Amino acid sequence: MYENLQFTYGSGTYAIYLRKSRKDLDAEARGEGETLARHLAILKDLSKRMRLNIIRVYAEVVSGESIEARPQMQKLLRDVETGIYDGVLVVEVERLARGDTSDQGRVAKTFKFSNTLIITPAKTYDPNNEFDEEYFEFGLFMSRREYKTIRRRLTAGMDASCREGKYTGNVPPYGYERCKLKKEKGWSLTVVPEQAAIVRMIFEWYGRGLRGEKAGYSKIAQELNRLGIPAPSGGSWTQYSVQNILRNPVYAGYIKTGYRKEVKQLVDGKLIRSRPLNHDCRLYPGKHEAVISQEIWETVSKRFRRRTADSSTRSRPARNPLSGLVYCSCCHHVMQRRPYQSGAPASLICTTKGCPTVSSFLHLVEQRILDALEVWLASCELPDPEKLPNNTERISLLKSGITACRSELEETLAQIERQYDLLERGVYTEEMFFERNARMRKKKDELTARLEALQAELKDETGRDAAIKNLLPALRTIREAYSSIDSPAAQNALLKEVIDHVEYTKTENGRWGCPDSFTLEIFPRVNPRA
Repeated sequence: MYENLQFTYGSGTYAIYLRKSRKDLDAEARGEGETLARHLAILKDLSKRMRLNIIRVYAEVVSGESIEARPQMQKLLRDVETGIYDGVLVVEVERLARGDTSDQGRVAKTFKFSNTLIITPAKTYDPNNEFDEEYFEFGLFMSRREYKTIRRRLTAGMDASCREGKYTGNVPPYGYERCKLKKEKGWSLTVVPEQAAIVRMIFEWYGRGLRGEKAGYSKIAQELNRLGIPAPSGGSWTQYSVQNILRNPVYAGYIKTGYRKEVKQLVDGKLIRSRPLNHDCRLYPGKHEAVISQEIWETVSKRFRRRTADSSTRSRPARNPLSGLVYCSCCHHVMQRRPYQSGAPASLICTTKGCPTVSSFLHLVEQRILDALEVWLASCELPDPEKLPNNTERISLLKSGITACRSELEETLAQIERQYDLLERGVYTEEMFFERNARMRKKKDELTARLEALQAELKDETGRDAAIKNLLPALRTIREAYSSIDSPAAQNALLKEVIDHVEYTKTENGRWGCPDSFTLEIFPRVNPRA
């Protein structure tokens, strides 16, 4: 809609970036018009007054916290890096970056090193002008604080609504529909009778059995599909859709909060966000009508607890030395060990429904992997760890460099703090402060970059040293060590030291043919030398 728009009013090459904020989404909900169209009209008028040529419009249709969540912002930064624009027009600088400081730093550096102007109706920012740079960074800092305040208030408001028994989700659970509460803010749920009857049936079958037999998730899903009842998604029922209903306390009249809290982890320098299930979430009595009785909810909950305890194979000895190692080459799911009560040897099977992969005896797959490892290890020229170059001196030098760099960085940060004190006491004029502060901040950035580089190098050196000392002995004695171990769990741990994963292929039934007519592709953790 916006991407191919161009406006020619004068000279130069400029772009427009449009993004909705949370405030804009609320305004649209109140019927105050489409935000992006309003902002485009403002910036179009600005470009006309300034006689600028607009060659592209980047319109962000999602409201994301980070740059990773905003595809149009990523495209804009890539294009700005190439230096094709003289400037970018936005309604506010806060529209460019409101995430964490790393996002703000990335935006500031991209515009600075490409000599690209940031043009707003209020002010034009030149990132290479130290005063404009200070104003720009200060604006981003304040917008970040405002964003955190808004998030804190929203979270507190949602928690308060849950405590009052209101439903805070956008999509109602199967068996309910959302309804606006009368004479008060917030939403609740009303029962959809036809769907509620199916929900009660699912709880009854799981808690008390189906046709006199115990019923699990898969059996209930099969029965619902046999009866021709559409799933919540409109398709077929699966064990997961049944499980989601059985584990949802909303059907017993509760409102849950904290069920999927966001967890942030730094992995290889990248921020990874996940929302794992939290079965210890907080429950509050809801304003809505319960679909099932408290008795059946307790019955189902007890079965869940028993199931967790009974299925705790973690407390039983492991039986599969290839656990988590062998993957089906067709569907890429991990293959499972299947024992037989008849006394026949256990098989390694793919449990994906409809997958054409044929099973094989576990001991044959295990033996094939060991034979392949022996051939592979024999072809490796493995050095003696004791004869490898000692990098202790290098590690010591790196540690000394890190200590010195950290001390210098701390002193620089203290000097920056003193500059603010001198400004407040009137010793520094604003011009003197900005000049000296910019110089110290540049030094701080250089020291931070040097410290990060030294720490990364130290990590590489120590990691390489540990890998050589720990892995090479395991590689030399893998076959002897494996055969001397009786525990499948210990054998599994030993294999995982040298094997990343194995891909298994077999599509022809071997009942009347050769039982070991399968192929394996082994992916080792360490590549052998030629």
